[in-house]
Amino acid sequence: MLVEALISLQHAVGSAASSPLGAVAFALTYMTGIFYLLWRSLTFTILPILRPKDPRQLLYWIPGHAMPLIKDAQALIAYGKYDRNEPFAMTVAGRTIYVATAAEDIAAIYRNNTTLSWDAMLDELLVGFGVRSSVIPKLWQKPSAPGPYDCAEGGKKGLSIVHTTLDLYKRQLLPGAKFDTFSEVLLGRIDEWLSWNRVQQRYGTAGRLIPLKDLCTEVLVDVTTRTLFGDGLVEVEANIVRHFLDFNNDAWMLVFQYPQKKGSKLMTARRRILDALVNYLEGSDEIRMGRSWLVEKVTERLEFEGIGSEDIAALLLMVYWAANINPYRLGFWMMAYILFNPALLNTLRAETKCAVSDKIDANYLVNNCPHLEALYLEVMRIVNGALSARKIVADTPMGTKILRKGNTILIPFQQLHRDKNAFGPDPAAFEPERFLLDKSLRNSASYKPFGGGVNYCPGRFLAKQEMLVFVALLINRFDFEIPPTLSKSRSSYQPQSFPELDNSTPALGVNGPVPGMDVYVSIRRRAG
Repeated sequence: MLVEALISLQHAVGSAASSPLGAVAFALTYMTGIFYLLWRSLTFTILPILRPKDPRQLLYWIPGHAMPLIKDAQALIAYGKYDRNEPFAMTVAGRTIYVATAAEDIAAIYRNNTTLSWDAMLDELLVGFGVRSSVIPKLWQKPSAPGPYDCAEGGKKGLSIVHTTLDLYKRQLLPGAKFDTFSEVLLGRIDEWLSWNRVQQRYGTAGRLIPLKDLCTEVLVDVTTRTLFGDGLVEVEANIVRHFLDFNNDAWMLVFQYPQKKGSKLMTARRRILDALVNYLEGSDEIRMGRSWLVEKVTERLEFEGIGSEDIAALLLMVYWAANINPYRLGFWMMAYILFNPALLNTLRAETKCAVSDKIDANYLVNNCPHLEALYLEVMRIVNGALSARKIVADTPMGTKILRKGNTILIPFQQLHRDKNAFGPDPAAFEPERFLLDKSLRNSASYKPFGGGVNYCPGRFLAKQEMLVFVALLINRFDFEIPPTLSKSRSSYQPQSFPELDNSTPALGVNGPVPGMDVYVSIRRRAG
């Protein structure tokens, strides 16, 4: 095949080179063609024969898979998988990135803390969030002396700053007294935000059209911001929620090291958040009143080790981002599925009414509302497009293949969650009943909405409480209508369509809807 291609190219050059200039041009074309055909043959034919244990390289045109990954990561991964339950390789910016496709391989990745490293991924992420490169070595050093973060409150001894921050995060968000305190404040703020007076004050008179995406965003990002930092951060920067959204929409660029100009939307949002956090840290004690135990202790530890305000702000931005990345999008999708399904709405109202009629009973919602829980589990399965990653620090066997040291392995949640072996012949369909009929699905190797292994999300317990309370309050306090809206031509009114999931860029968590798509609702106070 290669010989035939070269002969065809030679004939084309020979017939066209009728002038000196044409000869030069076609000579260059000829040499380029030879180079390309030799490279393609070497990369996709010869090397796989010589290295049969290397994961299959996905075909690409020079310069690699960067543009397809950015345009539609899920389509690229689905193409690479093509019903083969083995890892394959992509080339992005000159780097080899493997993609795991089988549930058993992903389970093995989560168990492997020796040759697959999450820590090795963090340095690049820390720089992306604004930590100076010169400070990063200090973040990995173990403490020289006990400090205010020590084990008096159940912490671990001798951890680096990075691991102390992760440990504090877990101690705040895993079940226990600190979790209860944080949860009580967060749920109380949601309760307050979703009072009729507050909603009416924000959105105007009953019947006015409200973008559902805006409602979910404003409530959930605002309450998480205030629960973490008290009211002070919002007082320092009134537009902090908007800056966070701008940052989160493009945060994948930091993870995938997508080149950024200084004045890009992402860099501008990061700068404004960091400036707000520095002003918050350097302001009066009153500004920081009401901050969470987590923020207080992380700040104390960093100050004790001599870390400056700019770098503390960057680490707090990571904490802030991790807490806020998913809830507002998950809340939007849960409400969208409910509002487009009146029978489901009626079922959920009947099931949850007693838990929100007087005082909010979060434990009842979590433990005694199977249809609400099934909705939560199913929506997370469908809309989670996260790409989790590990750095390969030593050659690692995976099935019949070997992952080579120095490369990265990705875990694609959306592909995992659409495994036909686990979820049936139509895994893309919205069917919350599947979790009612098969209780074991939530523990399936093909269902990992919160990841696994060393970075198994400690916020999973709070996330469930938050989402169930948020949805239960909305559907029991308000009546919703999805009226027809103007067509694109503005010549007629048309029924609203269910929004499409946006897979156009690599995701780090729950995907939002396609840009420009939303659900416009009118809200009225619910009688009784």
